[in-house]
Amino acid sequence: MDGTKRIIKDGAVAVEEGCIVDVGSESELVREYTADRIIDAPANALLPGFVNVHTHLGEDFVRGVYGVVEEGLYDVLFPVMNFIDPRYMYSFGLVDCAEAVNAGVTTVQQSLNYMDAFAKAVEETGVRANIGEEISEFDYDKVKDGEYVFLPEQGKEMYERAVKLAQTWHGKADGRIQVCFHPLAPDMCTPQLYEKVKEEALSRGLKITTHLAQSLSEVRQVKKLYDKTPVEYLNDLGVLGGDLFAAHCIYTTENDLKILRETDSRILHCPRSWLLEGTTAALARWLEIGIKVGLGTDDVYHNMWEVMRAALYAARIRFALEKGPRPPGFYELLELATIKGAKAIGMGDEIGSIERGKKADLQLIDLHDPHLTPTVDLTSSLVLYGSTASVDTVIVNGRVVKDNGVITTVNVNSCVDEAQALSDELWKKLFTAFPKLEKQVRSTS
Repeated sequence: MDGTKRIIKDGAVAVEEGCIVDVGSESELVREYTADRIIDAPANALLPGFVNVHTHLGEDFVRGVYGVVEEGLYDVLFPVMNFIDPRYMYSFGLVDCAEAVNAGVTTVQQSLNYMDAFAKAVEETGVRANIGEEISEFDYDKVKDGEYVFLPEQGKEMYERAVKLAQTWHGKADGRIQVCFHPLAPDMCTPQLYEKVKEEALSRGLKITTHLAQSLSEVRQVKKLYDKTPVEYLNDLGVLGGDLFAAHCIYTTENDLKILRETDSRILHCPRSWLLEGTTAALARWLEIGIKVGLGTDDVYHNMWEVMRAALYAARIRFALEKGPRPPGFYELLELATIKGAKAIGMGDEIGSIERGKKADLQLIDLHDPHLTPTVDLTSSLVLYGSTASVDTVIVNGRVVKDNGVITTVNVNSCVDEAQALSDELWKKLFTAFPKLEKQVRSTS
């Protein structure tokens, strides 16, 4: 993924103090270096770790509901945020970080609430993460009914948690944890909040991520209040730019895309969650006009192999219907999941490719997997048939966090058992508060 499409046969990588110090042929590097540990992997492919550019790790408890009920965002995820606390976020975070590592993900761009507790899960599991505390000034429950009720105290509390997160965790865990600011979305935050966040982020040298043009409700509300599209609105506030990562951008105009390109704003594309709802995005068009794009998993299934395929399926469907730009090829899909994703979140100089001087964030793929071998072309086979089961070893910051198929940093079985118990407890609270939701969930089972 170094920009040359180079694939080294019988290759080797030397790692020291968390960084890649050399890349070349096995014969050359074995003569050059003496290693404390040699991972001999003759029937494996070595790839950069996946860079998951938009996640809400910690939402695993909505499995079996989200993607099942018709309107998951407003009927499930918004109401549930009233019940989340740090205890849940730590436990669910452990499970979801382990899930990500298990599938070859070494870096996540993560946002949700109580990220201080989640940061502890990141520290323990060994993944690399850029985390942001979600900030919303409006009543989650009312939004699903089309009402926007302003809750300034809620916004103030969330903003204060976001600032404290930056003070406490940015640069911690051997540099694996970075912090960003995350105003939730243009319909959930006031202009004053976006301006305040921009000023705070600028003073600390931090990035901003936000959901943008993710729903028709958002588009309608922003149009009603400001007579603009969400993209035009944030552009006029001066929020867009190279330090702004915008998730989804589904409901955008051609002028919106022009603005995103000219401001060097980045799109965090989560094709699988949208495809489940029967929606495709203009991925090929984004790439054609030069917008920086990365791939993310979004909510409840953090498997970048599935995401690459979803991106391909959605792009091909859109091409068949519209005859627009051609879908990305297999190598470019791998780039979107690694180096292009890293560039999209401002980390392209540190991660995303196997090059000297970069962080040693790597994954070994077992090519003896019958899903992958025999094959005529490995690149297309990885994209079309690779899976979590194919990921043998994962290294983050030079540390082996998955070894011979086993997560080494936490006891996954114990984490899963604890998370299930807390999930049962949480859903009991939810169904008591929202009996209509229980009826909706049971009727779709």
